[in-house]
Amino acid sequence: MSATTPPRRGRAALVIALVLFLSACASLREKPLNTEFSERNWQIRQSTLAAVQSFQLKGRLAESGLTGARGDLTWTQSGERFDVHVSGPLGVGALTLSGDQRSVEIRTKDGVFVTSSPESFMQEKLGWSLPLLPLRSWILGVPAPLRRDAALVKVILDDAGRAQTITQEGWQIGYEEYRTVGLLSLPRKLTLVSGDRSFRIVIDQWSGTP
Repeated sequence: MSATTPPRRGRAALVIALVLFLSACASLREKPLNTEFSERNWQIRQSTLAAVQSFQLKGRLAESGLTGARGDLTWTQSGERFDVHVSGPLGVGALTLSGDQRSVEIRTKDGVFVTSSPESFMQEKLGWSLPLLPLRSWILGVPAPLRRDAALVKVILDDAGRAQTITQEGWQIGYEEYRTVGLLSLPRKLTLVSGDRSFRIVIDQWSGTP
C-alpha cells in the first residue's frame, strides 16, 4: 500500500499544478486592454460624438503605396450626406464624391458616375480606394456603426478615453494626435492600414462642430 501512495500524490500534485497553470493563462488572456477609467471616459466620449451629425474638415491625404501620391482633402458632412473633395495628384486633378450610405456620385475629369460600391469603383478607375463609408465615423475617432459582428471590432484607448487604435472591417486606424475643437477633442493625424493599402490623413482645420 505504501509503495503506491507517492505516485497518487504525485498525480494529484500534477493535476493541481496544471489547473493553476491553465487558470493563470486564462487570466492573462482575459486581461482587459483598457482600464476601467479609460472605458468610462470612452463611453462618455462615444455618446458625445454620436451627437455630431454635421462637420467640415480641411486637410491632406497621402497614399503610402508605390506612388506615394498626396492630395488636399475637404470633407463636409450634413446628417447622412457627405461631400468629399480631393485635389492634387491623388485626385488625378480633382475628385468629388457625394452621397450617403445608399448611393454615391463620383465626379472625375472623365465624367460623372453613380455607384453603390464606391470603393470598388475607385479601385478600378483610379487604382486606389478609401474605405469611404466607415471613414465618416473613423475620422471622428469612433468605430463605424456595426455592419458586421461586434466581436470583430477592437478599440485600444488612452487614459482620456480616446481611441489610440480602432480595428474594424479589415482596417486598423491609428490615431497619432488629437486637438481641441470647441468642446471636443478630435483627431488631427491618423493612419489607415489594410494589407498593402495605407493612408495618412492630417486634418488642418475642423469647423461646424459643437
